[in-house]
Amino acid sequence: MNNQHFVNKAFRVFVINSILSSAGVVLGTFVDAIILGNALGEIGLSVLAVSMPVYMVYNLFGYAFGVGGSLKISECIGAEDKDGANAHFTRTMFFTSGIGVLIAVFGMMFLPEIINLTGGSGIDAAIDYLWPIVLTAPIFILAPVMSLAIRSDADPFLSTLGISVSVVVNLVLDLVLIFGLNMGVFGAALAMAIGQLSAVVVYASHFFKKNNHLKLRRVSLNPEEGFRLFHGGFGIASAFIYQGIALVVINNLLSVTVGLGGLAVYNILFNVSLFAYAIFDGISLALAPLVATFAGEKDTEGVYDTMRLSLKTALLLSVLCAAMLLIFAGPIASMFGVTENLALVEQTIRIFAFGVVQTCFNCVMAHFYQTTKRPTLAGVIYFMRGFLLLIAFSAWFISGFGVLGTAMAIVAAETITMLLLLFAAVILKNQGGYRNILLFREPIIAKDNLYETTLSSDIKELTTCVEEIEAFCERLEIDQKNAYFINLTIEELAANIITFGFNDGKSHYINIKIALFEEDIYIRIRDDSTSYNPFEESEKPDEALDYLGVSIVRKKAKSFAYNRTLVFNNLLIIL
Repeated sequence: MNNQHFVNKAFRVFVINSILSSAGVVLGTFVDAIILGNALGEIGLSVLAVSMPVYMVYNLFGYAFGVGGSLKISECIGAEDKDGANAHFTRTMFFTSGIGVLIAVFGMMFLPEIINLTGGSGIDAAIDYLWPIVLTAPIFILAPVMSLAIRSDADPFLSTLGISVSVVVNLVLDLVLIFGLNMGVFGAALAMAIGQLSAVVVYASHFFKKNNHLKLRRVSLNPEEGFRLFHGGFGIASAFIYQGIALVVINNLLSVTVGLGGLAVYNILFNVSLFAYAIFDGISLALAPLVATFAGEKDTEGVYDTMRLSLKTALLLSVLCAAMLLIFAGPIASMFGVTENLALVEQTIRIFAFGVVQTCFNCVMAHFYQTTKRPTLAGVIYFMRGFLLLIAFSAWFISGFGVLGTAMAIVAAETITMLLLLFAAVILKNQGGYRNILLFREPIIAKDNLYETTLSSDIKELTTCVEEIEAFCERLEIDQKNAYFINLTIEELAANIITFGFNDGKSHYINIKIALFEEDIYIRIRDDSTSYNPFEESEKPDEALDYLGVSIVRKKAKSFAYNRTLVFNNLLIIL
């Protein structure tokens, strides 16, 4: 089994929370669309349609800095570099806040021009909705940054909780402000902004927790550092640039060819598509901290296992999502309160369903390439599917099929992107240097210099493990002194974790890895119990006898460290 149990458990925890978080983000605009559609009809839905490019700008900066910063944070945590993690976190928060303030200032100065650009010319209600959204730009951009940062710091549950609170606050205030106080689109915007602020407040509670690694520090705030953080997540976040431009183009095409009714129908399709994409984004955002952390630990098998599990999960969920859209297109369409074009909305949703699987594959692969430091590949995927092909097919299909052409364009763009991606991957693999068409390279550590095993909570298994380690040391001709200390370290720490850490009556596992790097011997012990640090316990005077062996390890090792990483306890000992 080796590391597979830990990969599976971490992925399960992160993917559930990430999907819920992504769905929660989308649910805010989805709820607005349903409520405004039922309250104000086509006018309300059209206002949301022309405001979507503004949200895309927020998502661009929020996810570029959020993904770039969180990947750096995860790598540093995996490599036991707490100072580096804090430095990246501080820079991420500073540059994100600064960008948010600039957007708010310039957005308010040029608000009428922005509305005209996004296809809202002549829709008077658009300014009532957009000015509160533009004024609170820093909040909208900070929310995803903080969510991704705390997820990288082993707190996916709080990330999900923050989103959940945001959705509930937004929904309640929508009902109160729109229906109760008759505030119309302004009330919807105010509810959205307060909901995002609620999420930020929930995320902030992470920084008061005991196991929090992230703290603001005095660091250099060179603009080049900010650009590197932004670039680190730009491959993924570039999707929002393309999506924003595509929205502007499609909104203007529909305004000319179909009119206000076409904008309303497209806004429904857009919200439905966002809900489907939330599933894929959840899988993608779950794999990012896992892959980055395993990469920081030089655990390439953990990276590969995570990706394999991600693709299997993506395929299953995308098929289920497509089936749900095909079967329940009618009830979904009727939720938005548009009765005149109900059949058209239903047909548009069904056409979109045929592109769901392709979309899922493209999203997951783009996130994987971004996380494994191939931003160019990630950027190409999003450029093709979200900009070049989508706009080209939209211009073609909308002129011939009206609003139906928007769904047809999405299916065509995603399908061709997937086929091109697979074709390119096969070519690159055949050129050599890659393990498979995921473009996954061979492990960094030679297997001959690596020992790895996984033990259950049965302490009797430790005896067999010790014998295997002795044979491993003999095979690699490790000198007797180091071989003795390797065995002492494993035996004492593993026994201590089983005895005192696994005391909740549940089944648990310990993964032990020994790797030789030049003249150093790295020992990593990972367990899946609740927070438990034997090094900390060994410092307590009344625990001296029980932790005698752990104290010896502390004194003899070159260095040692404990981290609560992902959803595990990690001990790193360097001999």
